[in-house]
Amino acid sequence: MFGSFNKWFNKPRTNQLGFLIIFFFFLIYLTLSLVTHFHFLSGYDLAIVNQYVYEWSHFKIPVSTVSAYPFLPFYTDHIELIFMLLSPFYWIYPNAVTLLVLQAFFMALSGIAVLFLCQRYKINSFLTLSILTSYLSFYGIQFAVYYDAHSLVFGAAFLAFFIYFLDKNSRWSILFFLLAVTSKEDIALLTLLLSFIVFAVKRTKLSFYFMLGSVLYLIMIFMVIFPHLAQGFGAQKQKNINFDPRNFVNTGTKIEVIGYSLGWFGLLPLFLPLYLIPFLGDLFHYFVLGEAVSTAQGFYYHYRVTIAILLTYPTILVISKSKILNRRYTGLYLLLCALLFTYLIHAPFTYLAKKWFWTKPRSAGEITKVLAYLPNNASVVAQNNITSHISNRMNVFTLWPDKRTFKTGSPCQKPVCDWFKWSGNPQYLVVDTSTAWDARFFLTDRQSFILGLDNMEKEGIIKKYVQADTSVLYKIQKPPY
Repeated sequence: MFGSFNKWFNKPRTNQLGFLIIFFFFLIYLTLSLVTHFHFLSGYDLAIVNQYVYEWSHFKIPVSTVSAYPFLPFYTDHIELIFMLLSPFYWIYPNAVTLLVLQAFFMALSGIAVLFLCQRYKINSFLTLSILTSYLSFYGIQFAVYYDAHSLVFGAAFLAFFIYFLDKNSRWSILFFLLAVTSKEDIALLTLLLSFIVFAVKRTKLSFYFMLGSVLYLIMIFMVIFPHLAQGFGAQKQKNINFDPRNFVNTGTKIEVIGYSLGWFGLLPLFLPLYLIPFLGDLFHYFVLGEAVSTAQGFYYHYRVTIAILLTYPTILVISKSKILNRRYTGLYLLLCALLFTYLIHAPFTYLAKKWFWTKPRSAGEITKVLAYLPNNASVVAQNNITSHISNRMNVFTLWPDKRTFKTGSPCQKPVCDWFKWSGNPQYLVVDTSTAWDARFFLTDRQSFILGLDNMEKEGIIKKYVQADTSVLYKIQKPPY
């Protein structure tokens, strides 16, 4: 019996099954991201990066109008040159869907690096497939592909290949180093820490050069570009840093992130403390240096995506050093850990079993109807979950809730009324006031959102042009202030 089992999991068969697993996860990633997008549940970040790629594809230096800091060039917030490299795909289909497909593809493709890394260290075939599955199902990846599209996800995929080739001391690591660090500026911190541990263990020239290159890149970004070339915006962000190491574990959520992340891989990385440095460094730069960014402190969004490869690497090394661990039962153990924590965290893969995930909101269809009346090149302002569907244009703006004081003639019969503000001079406004949406998309409560629209309509700021149930396309008559 065991003879046939081993024959089934021989190396060529392992590769075939590995590629099948990778393709399976690509389909899952794609399903999570596209269903979310088509149901109008994607938002702000996807709108921004879609506009970036669209503008790169038109040979323009990207300037986001969707952002809370509009009309600033892309390098004022992040250095994300990966979007320039992806822009030719927009010559085929200029739409946010293209970006979501590419994100799912590259993230799944990074599984090849894990597959080959396991084989390089002669990991048992079944265990290899288990590690691959644990990596591709990691909660950080699940949330990353569920929430919009981000440069960090592409960077994490390239980081996996960088680790594989760096471990082999292959010059191919140079290509993936460049792709990784130019995907998002802070990935250079991870290449620095990874290169450091490889240099400490193997003393390779390549790892030393990557350490040096990472340091120089970080200096260039954080000491030259952000303070002096980013119109003060990047410098202001750095001034907001409150360096207090105690913030690393100052909340229960942060402790859970550390424990659940290690638990996902069965706590095996703890047996190689040196190789935990990149993992801890990654969390440190969010939990301490980026403590002011509240969304980056927990399990959700895209911030934990890099942890997948940072903990998979030491897991493989620990297993390779132990004949006891390099067996099929370790594979079962890792799969059970991944399954357990997916359930405990209620990660997005569990959504696939929920009826609500597959049920398209009725208002999503109504929004699509009114968008058909929006001219292709028109300047437009829209609520948060609509902008990503129309941001493949030069002028699209986010609708921001506000309050306006009236001394006389108040449209709400009060001194202060619900109101809206936006940047630029848009010609149209698109909204949907359905109960299907919440404060994530209205950026306020629904009642205040509706009252704000009523007040602006009474004041002659906006005028209904097309309406389909709760979805309305307005023509803007004059500025809000």
